Formats: sequence, structure tokens, C-alpha cells
Amino acid sequence: MAGKENFFKTSDGVWLYLEISGEGKPLLLLPGFGESTTMWRHSVPVFSERYQVINLDLRGHGRSMKAPGTNRQERMAQDIRELIDYLELQDVLLIGHSLGGAVAASYARLHEEYRLRGMILVDASLYAFSDEPWNQHKGRNYNIDGWYQRMMPYITDPVGYAAKQRAASPLQPEDADRMQESMLQIPPWVGAEYHLDTYLTDNMTPLKDRTIPVATFVSHSSYHDAWESGHEAVRRMEKSPLAVCYEFTACNHHLFPILEAEKFNACVLDFDKKIEALHGAC
Repeated sequence: MAGKENFFKTSDGVWLYLEISGEGKPLLLLPGFGESTTMWRHSVPVFSERYQVINLDLRGHGRSMKAPGTNRQERMAQDIRELIDYLELQDVLLIGHSLGGAVAASYARLHEEYRLRGMILVDASLYAFSDEPWNQHKGRNYNIDGWYQRMMPYITDPVGYAAKQRAASPLQPEDADRMQESMLQIPPWVGAEYHLDTYLTDNMTPLKDRTIPVATFVSHSSYHDAWESGHEAVRRMEKSPLAVCYEFTACNHHLFPILEAEKFNACVLDFDKKIEALHGAC
């Protein structure tokens, strides 16, 4: 059950929902579009054995407040900065899935990697409208008409959209039910704003300036195929002391953090071990 400690108020008056568990260095989790804290239900118990895990519902998502006109990359990145200051966090490992990965990348860019020890971009949407050859997303080449074709059913009938996703879900029934519930918690006017702003934001080019360890986690999938973009991101991070790509091929699905949860958790731990080794060598 939620309590006062589960809410944080941002500088623009939006209340964000979070869950904190475990002790140790902080690990901050950002879910993607239409997802919530339940996205990480197979990971939090594992991570909280050795980390302080902060599991956040982005603004407009899950149990967080819904506010029009504020659901954009820059504002969400500011939310992360304010949360880190509020909790007095240091040496944060920031992990974002899908559009949440874009928020993580935006945070590192806009706030100059403030208090981060590393970052993991999980099948992140780094520039879905890009016309570059590394972009295999179906939104490539500024396919705004394709975007509207996909998103109008969500905008006009969010309940039917969520039900259709639930019917086609490869997840186990309980996970699929939770994902459907999360999708129904984000109003279409929130989701459309957040989604399109992310697609229009170039989070790939600024990766050349990253100076912290960064990992990309990638898989193939039918619509959001971040395989090539994840590898391209690693190639670009020449200033990073550690840039590595982890590949997930068993399920070939965007939701591999759930479908391949054991491997996903192991790869997060492996990457942080590499960060520790890097610091130990300095």
C-alpha cells in the first residue's frame, strides 16, 4: 500500500510515485511508455539484495500525477535531477527501458551526468525518426504518417488499444495483466505528447560526449528494433571509459527485461561489476 514516503513533488508541482527498497549504492529504474514500476517486478527483488533500488513512475505514468503540456524529455530529465537531489543520491546507476532509456540519455546530456556512476540504455529509443542507416525503427525517415497510423487507435480508444496489446502479449498472464493495467494508467493526451517528443529528440548524437560507463541492452523486435542503434551508440562513445553492448536473442522482443529476466538481471550486475573494476584500476 502506498504511503506519504512514496511521493515526491517536483518544482512544477507534479507529484511522482516511487518505491525504494534495499541498501547500498543507488540504482534508479525508469520504465518506458505505458509502463510503470511493475515493469521491474522480476528485477527489484534481485537488485535490492545489494543496491538501494529507486523504482520511479515517470510523470503521467502509473501512480504519478497526470499533467498536460509537461510530458516531454527535458522536463522528465529535470524530474530525475530533482529526485536525485531530494534523496541526496550519489554514484547512481541509471537504467531506462525504451522511451525511459531516452529519458536517461536526455538526463545525462542535459545535466552533464550529474551524480551518475553509469547508465544502461535498455532497448532505448534514441532517435526513432532519424534517417540514418543505423535506425531500423519503423518511424525512421520522419515517418510521421506511420506514427499517427499507429498511435491514433491509442489516442481515440485507449481501452481497446490496451486490450489488443494484452491479447497479443507474449508475457505470462500475470505480467500481461500488469502491463495492461499500466497502459490504462496513462491518459492518451499524456502518452501522445511524451511519445512524439521522444521520437523527435536526437539522443544519439550527444552520446559522443558521454564520459561515464554506458551499456546498451538490445534485441530485435517487430516494430521497435533497436539492435543497430544500440551497437551504433557504443561505437560513438569514444570518451566513455567503458561502453559495451549486451545482446538478447532468446525472445526477440522489446520486453526482454521480463521475458529474459534472469539474463537481464545478470547483465546489469555484470556491467556494474565492470564499473567497479574500472574504478579499482584507477
